[in-house]
Amino acid sequence: MPMRFYSYLLFVLIFFLLKGVPVLAVDVSPSCDHTPTTFSCVKYKKNYDGDTVTFDIPNVHPLIGKSVSVRVAGIDAPEKKGKKPCEMEKARDAQRLVENLLKNARHIELKNVKRDKYFRILAEVLFDGKSLGDTLIKNKLAYEYDGGRKPSSVDWCRTQN
Repeated sequence: MPMRFYSYLLFVLIFFLLKGVPVLAVDVSPSCDHTPTTFSCVKYKKNYDGDTVTFDIPNVHPLIGKSVSVRVAGIDAPEKKGKKPCEMEKARDAQRLVENLLKNARHIELKNVKRDKYFRILAEVLFDGKSLGDTLIKNKLAYEYDGGRKPSSVDWCRTQN
């Protein structure tokens, strides 16, 4: 009888250890909680250019959280319909870089979400903890922009890498 009891006990112990592994595993993924100005775990859908990106925001009603177009705060990127071929080329480079970075990101977060002067949604976009705006600036595919008057001196043809 004792041998049967220990076999049963061993079976139960192994069963709970195997069933308990997911429960005991440490969750290292970032929290997907939202605040009024921060949305976590957003899903990249597409981007029009370097500073306009479309996301799905989980755990938000689809009427508000599905296919949300967001302007990247703090930057201005070249326009796809720019005045010069080199500006349009830079715009395509920015578009491809943003697409590659966000498609391959494990975690995307929108911080300091607000409306800009044209009532567009404006946010700092973070991918895997890095700023999308800063990355574009470092790659000479955007310049710092606070939403005010745009400088007339930006020449995308002179900012070649």
